[in-house]
Amino acid sequence: MFKALIVLVFTVNFFVFPPGVFAQAEPIAEFVTPKPHYSTGQVIEVLEQQELKYDSETFYLQKLLVRSQAGEESEVIMGTEFQPLSSSQLLKKGDSIVLTEQITYAGESENIIADIYRLPIMAWLLLGFFLVVMAVAGFKGLFSIGGMFLSLVVLGSYVVPQILHGAQPIVVALIGAVAIASITIYLSHGFKASSHIALVSILSTLLGVTLLSAWYLSLAALTGFGSEEAAFLQVGETASINLQGLLLSGIMLGALGVLDDITISQVATVFELKRANKKLSFEDLYQRGMRVGKDHVASLVNTLVLAYAGANLPLFLLFTLSADTPLWVILNQQLIAEEVVRTLMGSIGLVAAVPLSTALAAYWASNREISEAAHVHQH
Repeated sequence: MFKALIVLVFTVNFFVFPPGVFAQAEPIAEFVTPKPHYSTGQVIEVLEQQELKYDSETFYLQKLLVRSQAGEESEVIMGTEFQPLSSSQLLKKGDSIVLTEQITYAGESENIIADIYRLPIMAWLLLGFFLVVMAVAGFKGLFSIGGMFLSLVVLGSYVVPQILHGAQPIVVALIGAVAIASITIYLSHGFKASSHIALVSILSTLLGVTLLSAWYLSLAALTGFGSEEAAFLQVGETASINLQGLLLSGIMLGALGVLDDITISQVATVFELKRANKKLSFEDLYQRGMRVGKDHVASLVNTLVLAYAGANLPLFLLFTLSADTPLWVILNQQLIAEEVVRTLMGSIGLVAAVPLSTALAAYWASNREISEAAHVHQH
């Protein structure tokens, strides 16, 4: 049954639903704008630095001499009287930067500093992450990293393009979620019974979360317009994107991220219990597995809340400063309501996956000899 399921999953993802199948007959046209030219560069010298005082705060204007990747030198002004620089935004000699060309009102081309060039720093951080994962998990860690990259490939090459071309976000996200779950589970943990059970648990829970979220979004009249980014998508060529479906897709993909961890852990726990004591019945395996699952849920629910709070901390600060607005009005706003629903739906899926995966693993283990349990990888 499980092998048939896997064959069906990959067939659906890569053959039945090729890219573009859910697209509208007339795909959204791309913006026709001149492509900006970007290059890396370096600050050669700080030619001038002016201080500005605003309400006891000090801001700055800078005039810099920069050299582009091609070796061309030019002077660049950083900051304006209306948008001066803070002390943390000041550049110094030797800083790596990103340059782009801008056409002035006189029709001349000039270089401006688009951003700090930080990719080398990020590359070192990524390398450190790889080394830590490999040191702790060995080859399993390498496979997990491969699964992570393939998940990003699915998102970047299928999910995002399909939505931009007018496909229904929820349908695209559901197909993408099945592909991502299949790839990460089997690449990280191998093609075996524990992986089959975890995948069935993930997909079943994800389907329930999706249906419950769709019903609740309709009940609470959440349209997906809560964020500034969503509002931008309703301007111009992307105005036809279904924002409510996009919000629902985000909830689904967010829940998928934690379901992998909880389901594999529960299945591994039950299989290890069976290997340690082959006389344990279904009821014994389920009850003992749930004891571990309850502790896991208690920690992961808090992790979800803190993850969302940390990602939106500036927003919380802004709302806290709104002293004239009652708390109940703030909580009722769509932006806050969307984050609350996103967090709670992910938590509901997390909690629901524990008894489901534990029951499936206990049923499998109580009716079969567990020969692979000694090699099951547990998060």
